[in-house]
Amino acid sequence: MTNQREGRPLFEGGEAYTDKTVALPRPGGPGQRAAPRRRSAFWGRVRLALLIAIAALLVVVGLFYWQVHSLARAITVRDVRSNPPLATPLLGANLLIIGVDERPGYPQEGVRGDTLLLARLDAGRGWVSLLSIPRDTQVEVPGVGITKINVAYAQGHAQATERYGPEVTPQEGGMALAATTVEEFLDLRQRGMRVDFIATVNFAGFEGIVDALGGVTIDVPRYILDEEYPTEDFGTMRVEFQPGPQRMDGKTALIYARTRHADSDFGRAQRQQQVVRAVLEELRARGGLGRVLALPGLLRAVRGQEGATPPVVTTLPVDRLDTLLGLMALAGTVDPAELGQFQLGPEQLQYENGSNLVFEPTAVQALLDQWQRPPSEAAERARVQVFNGTDVPGLARSVSLELERAGFTVLVPDNAPFTVERTVVYNPSGHPATSRRVARTLGAELVRGPLPAGLTSKAEVVVVLGPDAAR
Repeated sequence: MTNQREGRPLFEGGEAYTDKTVALPRPGGPGQRAAPRRRSAFWGRVRLALLIAIAALLVVVGLFYWQVHSLARAITVRDVRSNPPLATPLLGANLLIIGVDERPGYPQEGVRGDTLLLARLDAGRGWVSLLSIPRDTQVEVPGVGITKINVAYAQGHAQATERYGPEVTPQEGGMALAATTVEEFLDLRQRGMRVDFIATVNFAGFEGIVDALGGVTIDVPRYILDEEYPTEDFGTMRVEFQPGPQRMDGKTALIYARTRHADSDFGRAQRQQQVVRAVLEELRARGGLGRVLALPGLLRAVRGQEGATPPVVTTLPVDRLDTLLGLMALAGTVDPAELGQFQLGPEQLQYENGSNLVFEPTAVQALLDQWQRPPSEAAERARVQVFNGTDVPGLARSVSLELERAGFTVLVPDNAPFTVERTVVYNPSGHPATSRRVARTLGAELVRGPLPAGLTSKAEVVVVLGPDAAR
């Protein structure tokens, strides 16, 4: 082949010949874009990493759900009431928690509902409120008559098949009758509410949950001495607690929650809620990773030993997606300091019928008005009273004026019958929003529990001033 213009061959010596030599750029040289293969390789690695991360997340979620589902199979029982309610914690639900007194080796003694705690769970708005019902509360138990409220679980347990059918277990029967009794006593249907779910916790389950967390910290408000604390073999023992913060294991926390001879069932209800709050505070303090690491131990404590009756039994479908999401949302959002804490106490008591406590129905309903609303100062309508626990004259009056200017409803100040080393704000009756802001305003310690011995007040929040308030 020749060049048409000059007649020279196009190739000479096997090499190309042109009028002008054109230098072809080398791949990747200056002025040339990076090879598409390099970009595709980079994004390929990104996609692979994302796929691995998603697969790992799915494995973790799958293992978590498998554990929850396995737990649900072990501890979930039927709600054998004739018309069990339909509810979800996502939209608001009531859970009746029954602390069960059952003594291994003494079946002839039966079981009793030692503790009754009605929890309002509202994951949608992120709040929880607790209502304690003393076990000596006088009620009418269906099919039994006028008696103490703790008899309801015992009778349902003993008469499960007669009341609810041949396939019903004693636990299911006890839970059903206790829920019906509480529902009727509180007249919940008038509010468009039910006892939606029920859970029982025996002593072993309580101890196991606390021990799985490595113990809890309890701030004991005052000295407790009980010379007749009941033991598992129906004997008694001497127990005492010194005032102040202290770390308790499961066994000690159970004794603290159950002792009542030093004061009353009202004091015991406050201690029980204090322990519940301490468990929640322990979980919250661990953070997300800590809660995940604590989960296996908590699951073992709730499930108990293989083949034995689980320490915790519930009608709450914990593996149902809406329930699981609701409980996880509450665990992540509810601050234990904002927990609504209420109890039927002396303020609602009408009279005592022997050892039975008869509560005034109107006062009970007024308390329920507060319990069923999200905690807030407006809803609590709490009054504050200031006591001078120092030798500084006029201190309680000046602090009361300061609190009035801050928007609180303040009662007439007074002198405390004792002196204290620091200012303390007491919240004895479940007014978390008000008591928390009072404590922040004064820079004081907040104690949720009974007032110190010798101090009485009609206020819902009580302040005892220490020398720090005079500075």
